[in-house]
Amino acid sequence: MDKFSFTLWVVILAMGKSLSQPVRLESDRTIPIPRDTKSCFIDPQGIIYFVNNDEIRKESSFGSLVQSMKKWQTIDDIETINSLKVMVFSKSQQQLCLLDNTLSANGDCINLDELDLLNVSAVASSKRPDMIWLYDELNSKLILFNYVTKTEVQGVSNLQGILGISGDIALNENESGLWISSTDGKICLMDDFMNVVRSASETNQAMIPFADGFFFVNEHTLYYRDLFEGVNEVYKISTTETILELYISRNQLIARTPNELKVFIIQP
Repeated sequence: MDKFSFTLWVVILAMGKSLSQPVRLESDRTIPIPRDTKSCFIDPQGIIYFVNNDEIRKESSFGSLVQSMKKWQTIDDIETINSLKVMVFSKSQQQLCLLDNTLSANGDCINLDELDLLNVSAVASSKRPDMIWLYDELNSKLILFNYVTKTEVQGVSNLQGILGISGDIALNENESGLWISSTDGKICLMDDFMNVVRSASETNQAMIPFADGFFFVNEHTLYYRDLFEGVNEVYKISTTETILELYISRNQLIARTPNELKVFIIQP
């Protein structure tokens, strides 16, 4: 074997060792969802927010906390900013409200229509301090927004045209970048400069990013797709109920059905 062939073989072996092992899931427990719950949000630290109209019920290892504010017409998203602060988004009111860890208002709410953002339909917290992602459906514009200075930091218009997607948009950011998914099954990963890194299409009922890929549901089966290495089936869900949403919390994947949260441990 010549020197070049030997070097190439070593590189191939090293690459093989660096490839991640297939993701596996282990069923852990189920959590009942309170009656009359309209929506549910789970943050990366395992805190669960059950929402019923203008009422938020916070469940954590420290106990339960309930807060109701009549000024909220709808609560369409709850995004964790840090351990002491969350942001509530109301699509119907086009409003962002900061709350502390007791669910009490932290300053005045931000009225997005006053900032010429007329139809924000999706939000996501950012790993960058004081930043949050917004998607303005009217202009198909993605915006990195500083909620402290109330200014646009970055933006790209005609997002649906650029990405070739249609339908409702959802945003999620993790350590790999900003993930954009749409109801037509298109999923795109963007870097910090809003460049498309990878894209994929899956017939998914629910999706959540994890590491360099994402979990998704299709026909009562959970799959994981690594954007660099492909798809593998990770769990057959033993329920006939529809999986409405997926969440990531630490090393847990949580699947929401109409009546309960099914918790899985992610095995490396």
